[in-house]
Amino acid sequence: MKLSEPSRDLARRVLAEVDFNRRLVGYKMHRRAGPSPLSLYSFEEVVGLLLHPLSQIDFSELEQWVREVMQDPELADRIREQRTRNVSAMRKTANIRDLMAKRLIQCGRVNKIN
Repeated sequence: MKLSEPSRDLARRVLAEVDFNRRLVGYKMHRRAGPSPLSLYSFEEVVGLLLHPLSQIDFSELEQWVREVMQDPELADRIREQRTRNVSAMRKTANIRDLMAKRLIQCGRVNKIN
């Protein structure tokens, strides 16, 4: 899964926190207590949530957040491709997590250079 190198502007958006009204909500699942909502204010927090084995996030909302808030249509399109694949939820989560982690690393490199 290839992603083109991000621009400096995209890197800044990906590495920054967003305002309350632009946050994304995900859920950490607890075996006894059930789902616990989490407000996610950064791209990095989303990747961190996806690393948790009992996490849950609406991939349609994530795609829209990446497209509109992060303004990264390429990644949003890749997320859409993964979320519509006929594979297990676990595989979708891993693929989307890996794409987002790759973008985060790319943006870190771009930010370091500039």
